[in-house]
Amino acid sequence: MKTWIKQQSHFLIFLSFFILSILSLYIVYLQNGHIMIGDDYHFHQNRIEGLAESLRHGILLPKVSYFFIGGYGYASSLFYPDFYLYFPAILRVFGFSLASSFVIFSIGINFATFILSYVSGRYMALTKVKSYLFSLLYTLSIYRLQDFFNRQAIGELLAMGFFPLVLASLYLLKNGKEKKWLLLTVAMTGIGLAHFISLEIVSIFIGLYILLNMKHFLKKKVLVAILKAAGVTILLLAFYLVPVFEQMRHVTFQVTSNPLTLISDRSYFLSELVANSFKNSVFHASSANIGVILLFGLVIYTVMFFKRNSSNREWVILALLFMFMTTDLFPWKLFDNTPLNTIQFPWRFLSIVTLLLAFLIANDDLGLFKKFPSSQIILAMVVLLGVGLYEKESIDTEGKRILSHQSYDRTNSYYIGAGHEYLPDKVDYSTIKKNKKRTVVYSHDEIVIKAVKMTFDSVSFDYHTKNTQKATVTIPFIYYYGYKAKIVSNGKETVVPASLNEHNGLVDIQLSEKGSVSISYQATWAQKISACVSVFTFLICVVWQVVPMISTRLKSKKNP
Repeated sequence: MKTWIKQQSHFLIFLSFFILSILSLYIVYLQNGHIMIGDDYHFHQNRIEGLAESLRHGILLPKVSYFFIGGYGYASSLFYPDFYLYFPAILRVFGFSLASSFVIFSIGINFATFILSYVSGRYMALTKVKSYLFSLLYTLSIYRLQDFFNRQAIGELLAMGFFPLVLASLYLLKNGKEKKWLLLTVAMTGIGLAHFISLEIVSIFIGLYILLNMKHFLKKKVLVAILKAAGVTILLLAFYLVPVFEQMRHVTFQVTSNPLTLISDRSYFLSELVANSFKNSVFHASSANIGVILLFGLVIYTVMFFKRNSSNREWVILALLFMFMTTDLFPWKLFDNTPLNTIQFPWRFLSIVTLLLAFLIANDDLGLFKKFPSSQIILAMVVLLGVGLYEKESIDTEGKRILSHQSYDRTNSYYIGAGHEYLPDKVDYSTIKKNKKRTVVYSHDEIVIKAVKMTFDSVSFDYHTKNTQKATVTIPFIYYYGYKAKIVSNGKETVVPASLNEHNGLVDIQLSEKGSVSISYQATWAQKISACVSVFTFLICVVWQVVPMISTRLKSKKNP
């Protein structure tokens, strides 16, 4: 039996991860056919539904989602990568309910995070048992559960799945394995495809880690490896990054003109952070925390930091630093009007604290597991018990947020995120919501419009101007750079760019004489070229990795 278990160890480990992925969500997402909604659930629910609608209409790579805002369209697919959302969106296309699609997607997120954490632990020379414990501590950590259950911050949650790979990459580079630089590329690309703010946070972490280990990283081979990883990551993410910067260059959005919050306003008192962590408090705006297990780990390793040398002292320093950055003791006022304000909430740095402490505890530099042989099993049981208790407390305290799966399936397309970040600053959203019946707006004294037809992603009509003068027509789409009008007039077809209406943020077009016109969003040259760059880079990476493997196998067959 022992021999069989040893031979099937990986299968049994992954099977247990799959079971835990379901059980850890059971109370909040499955029990009694109910689902507990989080702060961001409306927006991500609409993103999935919007992507599914685009797919149903044959739009495979949407930039503007016309499901949003009752058809006015919101560029959620441009500013928030849809890469991972294709999974639940395709389930919707195949007939699954929105609730079922989300629950299956959530189980998949948990399962992937368990596996990535375990594999990362193995990369960092942890034993199977320690890697398993690392995966449990990280995947089922209180901060991550808060993201999952109480905030439903899907982008951040997906990004956190790749954090352990970043840690493993730095470990390998520090230990002279610069040929493993592609692992860092995979990790950073995985994060970038999920959540840009998390990419910022991890980049800060990487920078600080390198500073603390200058003697290991100030080597030509290692520096070249890091530059290659960064360069390839940027090329792989070009299809997302370039269009975002292009939009920012052409349009002023509310994310810059009217930011949701100032980062200095969202920091915590240290006593508040510690108290909430000790109680495993359910998340509210002022109660994000790391949980009691990781808090004890932080205290123990901080005390031992001053008593003995450790090969992982930098992890302790960074855990303390990022914990400190969560509090009002850090001078966040200095960064309110800088790019760091896009992080919005300092407590997002607790994701890094969680990662580091999960590793420190599992790695067991202090040798506690050897002194107390059953302590690993006890710790694992405490983690699992903590998950159940946290779920139950969330249900007990957030009863008003519990919906039936049928109620969850009812969407409201006007939820676009609390900050309305990627609306043009000219848009008055309250006015948009009052005018839910979309109409083409124009001056009857300047132009006559007939046969107006509104499809899922376009508006078309026939027209003729009076006195051959140019007339401005406002189309009921939120403006983003890339809207164009295809005009057929006097037997000629021309395509002209639309413009931003400076009064309401909608799409304007200029028309003269008579003809017919169709207005829709078209991919820009920057979007097309950057997409080609990303695809080409991906194919090169695949060929570079796969060809040597095939060559090695062919040689082994020739020379058995």
